[in-house]
Amino acid sequence: MCIAMNDDSQTAFGKRHHSVRSTTDRIGAVSLEQLRPQFAERRLLMVLLPMFTFAATASWASAELEGTARWFERFVLMPCAGAFLVLLLWNWLTPPSRVWRVRVATLFVGPALILVDYAVQLWELYSSGFDPKYYFNLSPWLILCSALFLFLLPSRVSWRFAIAYWAVSVLMLGVFLMFNSRVLPPFVHDEMLLNTVIAPPVFIALLSAFTRMRSDYTKARTHAEDLRELALLDALTGLQNRRAFRQSFKRAKARQLRNKTPLCAMLLDIDHFKRINDTYGHQVGDEVLVRLANVLTRELRGTDEVFRWGGEEFMVLLEETPGEHLELVAERVRTAVEAEQLLDKSTITISIGATHILPAEQDEVVYPRADEALYASKRDGRNRVTIIDAPDSARTTADFQP
Repeated sequence: MCIAMNDDSQTAFGKRHHSVRSTTDRIGAVSLEQLRPQFAERRLLMVLLPMFTFAATASWASAELEGTARWFERFVLMPCAGAFLVLLLWNWLTPPSRVWRVRVATLFVGPALILVDYAVQLWELYSSGFDPKYYFNLSPWLILCSALFLFLLPSRVSWRFAIAYWAVSVLMLGVFLMFNSRVLPPFVHDEMLLNTVIAPPVFIALLSAFTRMRSDYTKARTHAEDLRELALLDALTGLQNRRAFRQSFKRAKARQLRNKTPLCAMLLDIDHFKRINDTYGHQVGDEVLVRLANVLTRELRGTDEVFRWGGEEFMVLLEETPGEHLELVAERVRTAVEAEQLLDKSTITISIGATHILPAEQDEVVYPRADEALYASKRDGRNRVTIIDAPDSARTTADFQP
């Protein structure tokens, strides 16, 4: 049947200018994808910085309670704890694109603090000898600081900074052993050899390999996701393509059955599109298709999905659209395209075939019935809307009225 819509009906239904999956939305999604590493880095710093603050504060408090606090705990450790708190606040407030500044500051304060503490401990061993009250095994912290470089710097340079940091600690240890003449307990020598000289490079190599594998896996997964998305998008219009329709239909069908809401589809076609290509060329024809896609996404709701079905055909999936609204939507889209001047100095029109989808129907019945309605619009003169529903014999008692 052919549908005509008066102005009152159009005003009652209203217009909703929401693009569903437009090119602009895709660009926004890409921007969020690009910022994903910065968000992950921020979360990592939100975990690390409180840990560093707690460790520095606990070390100072423990030394004060035991009466072993020195200038290092009071004038180095506590200011660094305050610095970690400032970095934590900075990390919370700074935009994701500037998190790298917090990262650099963290890499400067944290590892430098451990190296200073290590130098102080070696000096105490050199000047006063071994005292179990003051001795503390700093090797795990040296390894942790090496790991920070691997986690917070790009993989191509992170291992170099980690090795350089380890080399500095080994150089400090070598200078100490060269000039130290005091007798140290055997376990201190073993700890220095194993935990300071041997363990860190092994740990750095293993962790560097792991981070490289993780990076390669992330790149491969991202590439696979990009290929999958490209496979479901039309390269010309930026709309979803025919391949994506089946997935979207399954989701829409699930919501229809769960919420007992109507589901409709429209198939539309540009009238005399071959004549446009033959007269103006295929490049102009492509521009017409892109402009039509923009009109469709502008005129339809954010919950409606638009697909480029093939050639000059477009499919629209409309959820929660009752029968009287389907008529209004289809006619409004038709008149909007006619008034849009998709082609300079010429009017472009479309024909539309629409149908209601019953709860028991699957996607294989949608296109044939919508195509039948579209053919009827073409046969009856084009630039019109035809709605064909399932025959009464196909309905069951479980079907609800759209």
